[in-house]
Formats: sequence, C-alpha cells, structure tokens
Amino acid sequence: MTLLLILAAFALPTAWFFWRDHKLNTPSLQWPGMKTVLGLQYEANPPRLGGAWNGRKVAIESTESGAVVTAWLNAETRLRVECGPKDVVAKRAGMVVPDALEPAVSAFRDKLLARCSDKNAGPLVFDVTMQQRLAELPVVDFVGEQFRVVWRVPVVKDIDETEALLGALCAIADGLESFPKSGAMPDAQAKRS
Repeated sequence: MTLLLILAAFALPTAWFFWRDHKLNTPSLQWPGMKTVLGLQYEANPPRLGGAWNGRKVAIESTESGAVVTAWLNAETRLRVECGPKDVVAKRAGMVVPDALEPAVSAFRDKLLARCSDKNAGPLVFDVTMQQRLAELPVVDFVGEQFRVVWRVPVVKDIDETEALLGALCAIADGLESFPKSGAMPDAQAKRS
C-alpha cells in the first residue's frame, strides 16, 4: 500500500507536468483559450488566430517550425526592414544588403541586428524605444516589406509574450507606413506620438 502511495505521489505530478507542457506547445489546445484575451478569431484546421488587434489586421499561424505572426500595413511601404539574431540576419542578407542600423541601446546591439533599405529611415523605424522593446523580447526574427511584417517564432503559448510581440509588430508596421511607396514625405514622428 505504501509503495502504491509513493508511486501515485510521483506519477500524478509527472503526468500533470507532461500534460501541461503538451497543452502549452500544441496550438490546437492552447490557442482557443488565447482567442478571447487577444480578441481574435480561432480557426482549427490548421490552427490559426486572426482578426483585428488594436485596429490592425494580424494573424498567428502554425507552421512546421513553429509559428508565423503577421501584421498587414494599410498602405504599401517603400522600405524593407529586417531584425533578428545577428547570425540569422547576416546570412539572410543575400545579394542586396540593406543598411545595418547603428543601435543606440546596448542590449539591442549585443543580441540583434536590424537592417533597413533606407539608411535615413532606419533610426526612425527602430528608434530607442523600439530597440529597448525588441531587446526585451525572447525571440526576434522579422522581415517587413510591401504590405506586411512577418515575424517567425518557435512557439506562441504565453499570452503576455504574445501581446508584447503583437505590440512590437504593430509598432514596426506603423513605422513602415510612415514611408509609403507612393513617394510622399515620411511622417514617422506623427505616427509614433
């Protein structure tokens, strides 16, 4: 009887731990609960969250390698920006290498590399506040161009991290909209305030 109680004492917490871990890492189990907090719609096959978040169209989609979070711009931008771990961004640069941003925040400089197709626009899109915000996030890896910003993450499971990611993603989208493709003068400072 004592042996049975000892086994139960170890088996129940272990089973609970593995079930909780499985639930957190399985979008079809985790995302339906997140939809209400985020104010998004959930689609089951494949797992996807989408809709308007703080007035901007966004989507969170499951992929084989994790998840892709997308924010759409209201107007096409003339910029191409990317930000992520230094080694990832350097490899992805290819033949056309956008200008690297000179970071003002040391935490950002230590872990991330940001590039922008317009050297003068980079400091406006990636201002000091944005650099601090991005440096605090656990995973940063996005590319923004034309009508959208796409951010790749290994998993979307924590509501606070997801809200922080969506906030940063939408702020980057705001910055990109300040540089429309139409050739109009940028209005980055007005968008940020």
